[in-house]
Amino acid sequence: MKQLPEIKDSITGLTKDKIMSFRIFWGIVFVLIIIFIMVTDLIPEGSSLEPGDVSTVDVSVPRTTTFTDEERTAQLRQEAAESVGRVYEEDGSAPREVINRIEGLFTVVDQEGENFQELSSEEEKLSFVDEMIDEYELMIEPQSLLVLLESDPEVRAELHRDIASIMRSSLERRIYPEELEEEKTSLASQARQMNYDQSLREAAEDILQAHIMPNIFFDEEATEERRQQAREQVEPYQQTLRQGEIIVRSGDVVTEEDVRIMEALGLQQPEFDIFRFVGLIFLILVLAVIMAYYMWKYQKEIWKNNKKLLFLELMVIVILLIAQIIDVFEIEYLFFLVPVAAASILTTVLLSSSAAVFLTVFISMLLGVYFDYTFIVVLTAFCSGMMGIFSVTRINERSDLVKAGFNVSGVMVILVASYMLVEPVLRGWTEFVRPVTVGVLNGLLVAILANGLLPYLENIFDLTSSVRLLELSNASHPLLKRLLVEAPGTYHHSVIVGNLAETAADNIDADPLLTRVAAYYHDIGKLKRPYFFTDNQFGGENPHEDISPNLSALIIKSHVKDGVELAHKYNLPQDVIDILEQHHGKNLISYFYQEAREENNSHGDVEESDFSYEGPKPQTKEAAILMLADIVEAAVRSKQFDKSDHNRIESLVQDLIRDRLDKHQLDESELTLNELNIIGECFVKVLTGIYHQRVEYPENLLDENAEGDIHDKSKIEEQTGPPGD
Repeated sequence: MKQLPEIKDSITGLTKDKIMSFRIFWGIVFVLIIIFIMVTDLIPEGSSLEPGDVSTVDVSVPRTTTFTDEERTAQLRQEAAESVGRVYEEDGSAPREVINRIEGLFTVVDQEGENFQELSSEEEKLSFVDEMIDEYELMIEPQSLLVLLESDPEVRAELHRDIASIMRSSLERRIYPEELEEEKTSLASQARQMNYDQSLREAAEDILQAHIMPNIFFDEEATEERRQQAREQVEPYQQTLRQGEIIVRSGDVVTEEDVRIMEALGLQQPEFDIFRFVGLIFLILVLAVIMAYYMWKYQKEIWKNNKKLLFLELMVIVILLIAQIIDVFEIEYLFFLVPVAAASILTTVLLSSSAAVFLTVFISMLLGVYFDYTFIVVLTAFCSGMMGIFSVTRINERSDLVKAGFNVSGVMVILVASYMLVEPVLRGWTEFVRPVTVGVLNGLLVAILANGLLPYLENIFDLTSSVRLLELSNASHPLLKRLLVEAPGTYHHSVIVGNLAETAADNIDADPLLTRVAAYYHDIGKLKRPYFFTDNQFGGENPHEDISPNLSALIIKSHVKDGVELAHKYNLPQDVIDILEQHHGKNLISYFYQEAREENNSHGDVEESDFSYEGPKPQTKEAAILMLADIVEAAVRSKQFDKSDHNRIESLVQDLIRDRLDKHQLDESELTLNELNIIGECFVKVLTGIYHQRVEYPENLLDENAEGDIHDKSKIEEQTGPPGD
């Protein structure tokens, strides 16, 4: 017996390993299918001809075609651009700036001359010169500045005038950047001819060469603008080939122009591009890994459910296959017909809107890659999918799926029309109407696919859609009709529990529709023995008085099992069945347990397991909410106190929720303490509304109403005021 836990753990581990292996296997299959679909266009269908090859067949034009020779057009535009001369702009501020710098240099030398004369050592003089150059940012060599400082002020002033005169003469001419070195050579020659000693001539040469600058500059922007204008003025080189015209004859040597023509006509099959193939595979793998990580991190409920994962994978594959079929026709703008929104709508209805949003992004990016990395494909696919999601977030009936299709058509028309208006190759209304019509057909195809596939996907993947739940919530359902006729008390109890549970679920992160429907059916097992439950006894004889507590507990417990069997018989969704099975958890049937203990006090202990529900405990928030709503409604209804007392109801609700929490019945439901507080507040609000105090009308007014003298509510309100009901 000691080995049993170890055996159980090993079996559990094996089961988890099998589940993970299953998930990995189908994940690999999924990626391989996507790769196969996406790379079919990369596989060459025939041979290609290269310049210099000898053709073994006659290559002719299959149909009359006018096409743009892009290479010839580019060549003509380049020639037009090169014929445009360079644009230069004269810099009027250059002469003034140069003269000002020279003036500043000599001003600084005159100012610092007296300080310099006070220095005695060569070291101090050289240091002083370096500091002057750094402080005043002078454009002169240290040796030249030293010569100026040591020169006679009058000689220096004359040298200043001569340098300025030479510079002004030089700047009167146009000096281009590329001619600057030549101008520096000319200035150096003029400096050497000046009537000064050697050191001053060298200083003048240094000053002139350091300060000279171009006074006319190449305007690259204006030049490029003119060249671009020249390019745009060149019309695309159009070439028309007639059907049957021979491009290359058998035995001819293929030229580069022949290859260009065949590529333009789609007659030239390129070789298999291994780099593009590998790159595409890596793109798909990256997208697939991101999708898997997102599901693992943020969609744990889906990640743990293999059927839901398979459903998502099927949606991707179906849309890609439809895209491939559409691509076979090779009709322009037909890619607008890919019904991405159908997958978005079905995922929203069967799983969740958050999963649908991510799936829409994933499919949109794959389609963008498939259709030659075209952004408009990604944009229209994503926007149409999002519109589909928005349209079915709150679905009330099956016809809403058709309305969603029309909404998708509207978005597609706007997107496609906008794209065609900005498309530079639009050449007439015919080319505008055709893609817009395809956008309209997209919405119709989405409506057909969503409506047609929904029931089959529900059955195949055992998923529950909002549409199915809405159908189950209809009071005309056979099970609800049976409940109303055979167990009216249980029916009334279920309706109130449904209101309580739906309100609570709507205020936390839970599914209100699923919770309400599960509440309607949670006690259908009582149909087998309705009068054994106080809901349906109506003050009559209690059959439990004639049987043992053990048998009573067994009958009470069995209504869960009986309900599950009945739910399977009537094909209720598995989500509803799971909640039905979990809504009592492993609670103790305390009344009969205490009764059994009293009867068996002298005969030994009574096992709690014989008087407890078999479970499991609630695994979801919806199941936990239903458990609490069921207990709260029954307790408030059965308690003998003033039910219009809000505080008493609130205290009772809090005690009941705390009791289930303390008994660990909610441990596996993922409910938080904050959510439990919200649930309690919702219960109190609804119950207070049900049991609030009503206005008591005067007897004479009621008698008159009974006799038919007062027939409408408005007359009653005129005399008594509005009722508090």
